[in-house]
Amino acid sequence: MKILCCYNVNIDSVCTVDGARITDYIKNHEINDPPDQIRDMSDFLALLLMHIKNGTGGEYLLETPAAIREASSLIKDPPVLRLGGNAGIAADVLSSLGATLVIPNVVSLSRRQADLLSGGAIQIPVYVNDEVVLSKPYDAVRDQEEAIHYVFLFEKGTEITLHGRMIRAPYSNRIIATYDPKNIAMHVDAAFRDYSDAHVAEMDGALVSGFHLLRNTYPDGSTYIDQVHRILEQLKGWKSSNPNLRIHFESGDFLDGDIRDHVISCISDVVDSIGMNEEEFLMGDVDLSAINIIEKSVQEIDKLGISRLCVHTRDFIVSTFDPAYIDAASEIDALNFGASISAARATSGYVNQESIHDAIKKPKSNADGIHECSMVQEHFNGKRIGNGIHLELNDYSVCIVPSLWCEHPVTTVGLGDTMTAAVFLRELERCQ
Repeated sequence: MKILCCYNVNIDSVCTVDGARITDYIKNHEINDPPDQIRDMSDFLALLLMHIKNGTGGEYLLETPAAIREASSLIKDPPVLRLGGNAGIAADVLSSLGATLVIPNVVSLSRRQADLLSGGAIQIPVYVNDEVVLSKPYDAVRDQEEAIHYVFLFEKGTEITLHGRMIRAPYSNRIIATYDPKNIAMHVDAAFRDYSDAHVAEMDGALVSGFHLLRNTYPDGSTYIDQVHRILEQLKGWKSSNPNLRIHFESGDFLDGDIRDHVISCISDVVDSIGMNEEEFLMGDVDLSAINIIEKSVQEIDKLGISRLCVHTRDFIVSTFDPAYIDAASEIDALNFGASISAARATSGYVNQESIHDAIKKPKSNADGIHECSMVQEHFNGKRIGNGIHLELNDYSVCIVPSLWCEHPVTTVGLGDTMTAAVFLRELERCQ
């Protein structure tokens, strides 16, 4: 399989926060109400405490890296640098899973970024004598500018005392503080643009993401509407040149509802498939049951007019699709494959042949996910296929499988992107 991965690739600086250190720090610092953007440590702590209390994840724009400089005193160990960004993580996973060619859009290719783009199938378009050719990442280094996102993990059971009240994390998760001017503006590397436009007929699929980083306005006077229009023109060009190209859009955690609605409305006219997690999909609805998600998915896919809508949660994965898109048995196989690869990343922190083998050979049952699947089967009179359930609702096929359980994850970063990439690859293989 040959796959384009765009538009956001960056470096994640990953660390784990220490509850006792946070408790000591906030004794002498004011905490604001949770904001939409991180301007200082008070903003950062307000968001961190909110997510620790709820066991949820989130991503927020960072006004300047200096705003969270003091956060280094709240972590357990020095940060670890990993490949980040939806497109970056997907590219790494696809390469590890045996894709023939993976071409990511990398807007800041420093030597350190190139070292992280180590997958054998990953190639970077570069200009050589006014022609665009493919190069190994290490040979394509062009600047020292780095796009670094600051990822703060917290573990299940992390305890913090605030004003005499105990806050305890019900689940492991993370928040991300993002300072990344190029990816926030959906910058497209010129060589990537020219190569993908010229060779899209050779590609099997494209994974598209990064729109959740968009801002209302930019220093040059442009708006998110301008950025979306520019990207959509490229995607439409790809589809025109290669009608068989399958494009999956991964939503991400939008900070602005108006931007989210505009993006989803526009991009649903171009892409084949859309994916998101339960928080992004439900938007405040507290009913996290699979039955509710399935009923809402059927309404949403019908409204958007796309071929497939996937909602991945901590406990299960739901895929709602046009029966012409893929057959149910193949989709359940793809979803199970994605769950296994995501579990491999959670357990070991990375995806390679050894971690994949262990995850597939020793799957850990997710009791809550299995229960949700059983409830779906009973409620909709669904058909069991392996460990998944298939049903038909309003002329759509719906498949659900349980996620695999990891009691003590090494990381919670990129699990959805890992699952998405693995499912997409397996779908492409099954539909050839």
